Amino acid sequence: MRRTIVLVLTGAAVVAGLVQGGALAAPRHATAASGPAVTIRIEGARKTLVPPNLVEPGSGWITRSGAPKGKCPRRSVQGALNRATHGQWKGTWSRQFNEYFITSILGEKPPRHNFWEIFVNYKAASKGACDLKLRRGEQILFADTNGKRHPSALNVVGKSTRSASGTTFRLLLTGFNAHGTGKPLAGVRINGGGIHSAPTNSHGQVEVTDNRPGPLLLRASPTGYIRSETEVFLPSG
Repeated sequence: MRRTIVLVLTGAAVVAGLVQGGALAAPRHATAASGPAVTIRIEGARKTLVPPNLVEPGSGWITRSGAPKGKCPRRSVQGALNRATHGQWKGTWSRQFNEYFITSILGEKPPRHNFWEIFVNYKAASKGACDLKLRRGEQILFADTNGKRHPSALNVVGKSTRSASGTTFRLLLTGFNAHGTGKPLAGVRINGGGIHSAPTNSHGQVEVTDNRPGPLLLRASPTGYIRSETEVFLPSG
């Protein structure tokens, strides 16, 4: 039986619709709280620490490490980080800037010359995490990097088909510049879940087929960019 997904492309962002019997590409859901829902991803130096994760950061204030009440709202990028990691991050509070200097996330501390850089909608943030107010639907990325690389994004596009060999779907790999403007990345193989794809074409796309129902975590590591991951849910039957 043929199964079709419907997607809406808005600039570089890809919003996935539903397939009959399940969703083909959707971020993982953290425990819901309140506040605007955003998607957050955390990329360590050598591996993805948190794949795309839809969170609602809650209300109130973050007050650890000496931060006074009223200075760091949970409805901020810092609140999204707190929710996605279940509070497993460390940092020191700066009274001068009313911000956290984040020292580690999920136990990873950046090596010398690296730091935790924040990207909002694939553009490097010019403010600290507490000052960055959340807007529904935003894409938030924390990356252990040296400030010289920009994000990439891996998304499902077009229609999926079901055959005797499994579900076939198309992936799009996009790289972003300092202004948050995306372009397709060619010549990159997609890996994960035992899959080793052909290189992406000149449009940044490649087709992948898999016959195992359920979640499939795929990743791309384009040269000169921060790696990206996406979780694909393959229908059964």
